[in-house]
Amino acid sequence: MTSNARPEPDLDLANTIRPGLDILANEIVIALKKRTRFARNEPIYEPGLVRGDETRSLLDYSLAAMERLHARLGRYTFATQDAFSDVAGIAPIILREPPTSPILPMPSRVGARVVDFYRGWIESGCRAGEEPATYGETVTADVGALLAIMERVNLGKPVAEAKFREHEAAIRASGGKREALLGFIVRAEREAAVLALAERLAERYELPAASVRGVFEFMITTTVDIEVDYLRQRIGRPASS
Repeated sequence: MTSNARPEPDLDLANTIRPGLDILANEIVIALKKRTRFARNEPIYEPGLVRGDETRSLLDYSLAAMERLHARLGRYTFATQDAFSDVAGIAPIILREPPTSPILPMPSRVGARVVDFYRGWIESGCRAGEEPATYGETVTADVGALLAIMERVNLGKPVAEAKFREHEAAIRASGGKREALLGFIVRAEREAAVLALAERLAERYELPAASVRGVFEFMITTTVDIEVDYLRQRIGRPASS
C-alpha cells in the first residue's frame, strides 16, 4: 500500500527523522571527543568502585541512575526510546497525557551489543592507563556517549514504520525474509552520506577519521538489524494496525 499523503511528523524522513539523526551525529562525535580526554580507566568497568554496591561496575551504576532519572521525566514512554537498564515500573513525574505514537512498542535489546562495541572503541581510541581522579568525569562521558548511540540506533523504528507504510503490500509478501527486507531498508547512497558526515565531524573535532567512521558503521549495521526486527513484528500485525 502506497500513500501520497504527507507523513505524520514522527514518520517524516526528510523533515523530522534525518535532521534528528544529523543532530545526534554531532552529539555522538562530541561525546567521543570528550571520552578521548581521559585514559581507558579500566576499573570503572569492573565491580568494586561503588561504595555499598560492590556487585556493579561504576558504569552500570551510573548508567542505571541516569536512566532512572530519564524514566521519571518520561523518556521511555516514547516508542523510539530504549534503555540499557531495567526502567520498568518507574512512573513519570510530569503531569501530562502519555504520548501517542504511530510506532509499535518494541524493545530492541541491543544494549549489551552497544556496550561491547563501545568498550572495544575505548581500547583503540583512548590512551592506556588509570587516572583515579578522573573516574567520575570518564564515566560521565561514557554515559553521554552510550545514551546518544542508543537513541540513534533506535531511530530505526520510525524509519522502518515509514517504509512499512510506503511498501506495506510488498513487505508483507516478503514473509519476513531478511534479504527481501533489506531491499526496503538499505540505501547505499544514504549510508555513504552518513559516513561522509562522520568523516567531516571527525575532522572538525580532531579525531581519527577511521575511528569515527567505525562507530558510524556499527550504528548503521545495528540500526538495520533493528529495522528488520521491527518489520517482522509489523508483518505479524493485522493490515488495519
